[in-house]
Amino acid sequence: MKTEFVSKRAKIYADVPDEKWNDWRWQLSNRLNTADEIEKVFPLAESERKALQTQGIFRVDVTPYFISLIDPDDPNDPIRKQIIPLAEELQSFTAMMEDSLAEDRHSPVPGLGPPVS
Repeated sequence: MKTEFVSKRAKIYADVPDEKWNDWRWQLSNRLNTADEIEKVFPLAESERKALQTQGIFRVDVTPYFISLIDPDDPNDPIRKQIIPLAEELQSFTAMMEDSLAEDRHSPVPGLGPPVS
């Protein structure tokens, strides 16, 4: 006997019909990518809000399904940590390098790496 799988949804998506919810096109066209949109699903910490509102640094596009997997009451939820940046990530650190994996130096063909500024 086959059992129907019902995926978890955040409360704001409770009224979305199953045919839309299970349609990948609908999911992609309803991605969340701003602090205001994400805060409709769960409250953001100040550090998360600051990072999301910083222009040109972090690009976040998360589908309604994927954001619904996050436990809204757990600020350390592993999925949340993967997709919601923190303001602390805006700070550069001494170990940062332009070619941190030394790909340019080890490339068998010179000039294939990213442009050097």
